[in-house]
Amino acid sequence: MIKQIWFDFGNIFIPVFPENTKEQFERCGVQLPEAHFAELHRAFEVGEMSQYEFFQSLTDSCKFLQSTNCVKRAWNCMLGNLRDETLFLKKLGKSYDLALVSNTNAAHIEAIAAASGPFLWKQFTNAFDGLFLSHEIHERKPDASYFEKVAKRMNARPEEVLFIDDTQANLDSASALGFKTLSYNCQNESLQYSINQFLSDSFEY
Repeated sequence: MIKQIWFDFGNIFIPVFPENTKEQFERCGVQLPEAHFAELHRAFEVGEMSQYEFFQSLTDSCKFLQSTNCVKRAWNCMLGNLRDETLFLKKLGKSYDLALVSNTNAAHIEAIAAASGPFLWKQFTNAFDGLFLSHEIHERKPDASYFEKVAKRMNARPEEVLFIDDTQANLDSASALGFKTLSYNCQNESLQYSINQFLSDSFEY
């Protein structure tokens, strides 16, 4: 029986367009080998690197003199608008414990909160019983240690959790640990329909 629902953030509640950032990085002149960028990105996502260090590293790689503001704007331009699912989340919250489980970074969270406005952001975050952001808990998906840490803090049994994500590697990792999983992308589907359909098919709703 499902007792908790865990949601990824990007492409679940907010569309993400990495190609926009890639294009803007090129315009800013960012020049980093893919492997080096992946290392920086990981360190930023698990809170091992500050915003200043991350954006300064990218700025230092530019082929011409550039400001960190240009690089930061490029980094944040992958973000779409936060979708207002608060009423649906409040309805779900009457029957299930809810958690937001996201690989993200401080810069993106700040940008989303600012763009959404204080009312929507507060309503959105308050709909969850737990917020588990990779840069704050120093773990990230698809590592098993991420799911284990969240499960401990949420007092959850994997077989009683529905985990929703748009990335197959994360879903596969969760499934291997015994979690029920649902692949979903807000750019293609309705969140309410997808969840209701899953719960209905599982006789959980």
